[in-house]
Amino acid sequence: MKLGFFLKIRFILGIILVCMSAITIASGSTFGKTYPLLSDVPSFESCPIDKSTVPDCVEIGDLVLVDFFVDQSNLWKRPGLYNEHGAIYIGNNTVVEANGVVRLRNYSHFHEWQQNLAFLRVKTANESQRYAAAAWAITLVGTPYQNFFDFPWFGFKTADTTRVIAPAKKIYCMELLWAAYYMQGIDIDRNGWMFPCWVTGNDILYDDDIEIIYQEINHSTEIIKPYKAVYCFNRKILSNPVFTLIIGQIDVVVNTSNEQITRVDFYIDSVYKSTDTTPPYVWRWDDQCSGKKVISAVALDDVGNHYESRITVVKYF
Repeated sequence: MKLGFFLKIRFILGIILVCMSAITIASGSTFGKTYPLLSDVPSFESCPIDKSTVPDCVEIGDLVLVDFFVDQSNLWKRPGLYNEHGAIYIGNNTVVEANGVVRLRNYSHFHEWQQNLAFLRVKTANESQRYAAAAWAITLVGTPYQNFFDFPWFGFKTADTTRVIAPAKKIYCMELLWAAYYMQGIDIDRNGWMFPCWVTGNDILYDDDIEIIYQEINHSTEIIKPYKAVYCFNRKILSNPVFTLIIGQIDVVVNTSNEQITRVDFYIDSVYKSTDTTPPYVWRWDDQCSGKKVISAVALDDVGNHYESRITVVKYF
């Protein structure tokens, strides 16, 4: 009886979620806040550039994944240290990326925009396969961008650009990296062709064919709960890629890979609420409220540095 009740609740919430997601994605906004698509973010060329060069260990065909300086509510923000954007290195301090369109980009622009960065090598590929993957990516320069959130295909991946389906004529950033090696006979998606047949940065990062050859971690603090889902009295009912809805009390959980962190302070709408000094860093949010709220978590280390993460949610009761 209890199981049937929860199934009904999930079904009803699922219908609501589909409707809200369609409206949100179509309008590019979440709870009244508008986010730029990745292709609409100010051009890297308009930012001050630090003239960074790739590390000495990087070779043609290596992959770079980055994490952005954005609020966790942002439509493009995904959990993980390097899960938001990627490119393939083709030599001469240049990468190929899918961002608005498949294009060439100087590595300096990548380095300027990231808060965390990792270079990956496909360890099961030989040198000729890595060069061929880079060369294949170059042939796609000018290809239109596939918006990961566009209905009905979303992030459906395909390496065959001759197919008649719509996604075959467009490509998104992680799909570009996957397809470049898939065309060489190496599948770097840990999920293979499991439904829903899309590929994320984490799917590439944790694939058995991949090894990390270089990384920079500047900000690893993340709110991992609540995060882009519907929660009912501290229980996740339904995940979604767009917004966070909370009904009743919930545990706010913060994760960090920085071993120097000594405490995490929790805030709601900039009002201090609590501190936790031992990982995992948790605070039970049981205040009754209604409407949009901003959860902030500020992690402090033993030398005075602080790292803040925020997420906008809607909470009732």
